[in-house]
Amino acid sequence: MSKTRKRLLLLAATTVCVSLGAEFAYRALRSAPASPMHFRDAERRPRPDDPVQQLLFHLQFQAPWPREGIPAGVETAPAPGASSTWFGTGYAMPRDNPLGNVTWRPGSRFFICYSGPRQPYFDQDGCVEMRFNRFGLRDRDDLTLEKPAGLRRVLCLGDSFTLGWGVRQEHNWPVLVERELRARWPQVQVINAGGTGSAYVDEYELALRHRHGRFAPDLVVVTLCLNDLLLTNGKLCHYRDEALPDVERPPESFRWWMHSALLRDLSRGLAAGSALDLDPAVDWTDALLRLPAGHLWYRNKNETPAVYWGSGTPQRALRGMRDWCAEHGARFAVVIWPLLQGLGEGRFYPFAGMHERVAGFCAQEGIDLLDLLPALRGEPQESLWVSPGDMHPNERAQQLVAPMLAVFLAGGLGLR
Repeated sequence: MSKTRKRLLLLAATTVCVSLGAEFAYRALRSAPASPMHFRDAERRPRPDDPVQQLLFHLQFQAPWPREGIPAGVETAPAPGASSTWFGTGYAMPRDNPLGNVTWRPGSRFFICYSGPRQPYFDQDGCVEMRFNRFGLRDRDDLTLEKPAGLRRVLCLGDSFTLGWGVRQEHNWPVLVERELRARWPQVQVINAGGTGSAYVDEYELALRHRHGRFAPDLVVVTLCLNDLLLTNGKLCHYRDEALPDVERPPESFRWWMHSALLRDLSRGLAAGSALDLDPAVDWTDALLRLPAGHLWYRNKNETPAVYWGSGTPQRALRGMRDWCAEHGARFAVVIWPLLQGLGEGRFYPFAGMHERVAGFCAQEGIDLLDLLPALRGEPQESLWVSPGDMHPNERAQQLVAPMLAVFLAGGLGLR
């Protein structure tokens, strides 16, 4: 064997040994990324690691829907047909969340806390207080079921975008809008009924019919976030496949070299800077609505296409809320938030097709619609997030949309 061939074999063997050594060392030292968000109870005690203690921790401020396996003595939402002052009339959810459907316990309080970059409005621990009144709403403590004479009530339904996840209560958009309207019309009251156990549009309808309609609103506004309408592989965004964690990555996107944790993480790190930059040549709304029911992203979220726009479920629920309002002498309107992705000068917003579908439906059904995309499209997406690990709208985003919402709500109430 020639010296050259021996040297090449030695080099190859050395390279393999070094690569395997680096791989084993990396796997041994590799640690799970720190959570960007954690919770503290009313006394600022952090959530414990023990699963049983975690359950007890959350039961301080969350009340589950009645279901098998709930320990005796745990207060739940009312059973279907039963009623309580704080909740209203109990009802069955259209689907059972494997983790258990929950709503906010009346009079409860906790803190959402963030690691990493901090907003100026976070407290000294990097936290935001979440506090709920006797109706389990993140709203004023003196709210009453009875509507005082002459008062014009706006009821805001929706998910965490309406609840105000990650922002102070006094800087959430329902409060900002009420403040702006009351400067001209003191008789207006805006009620925040967001995020009260409802995650999908048909659940908003049930909450209106069984729970929040008791406040006798003059205007009902349902706020839609795009993750109410189509599946995404992130909670509040859609990532490029290359930037996804292993468990979120479709099998067909794997390559042979991805058997190496070191190379996988290296490639993911390189893709992280453009993780939210989706291909402008793809119709992302159509692509996501066409995903088959057995797709990994549905399985990871324990969901099916039945909850999303392609099934017609959100459309039926919107018609149902419109009809409830007509029966109860109220107006009905829809507000749609963009996902805070692809926003800013020179960026491609990938979900315009979903906005167009909602606008076409509302025009056809005679439902007033406000699209908040124009108010945010020119803003750098990073400037609108509560945190890089929590892409809910921060207080700056809330302030940007509040004037547009105030005009829209005034029109819905017939105020001039």
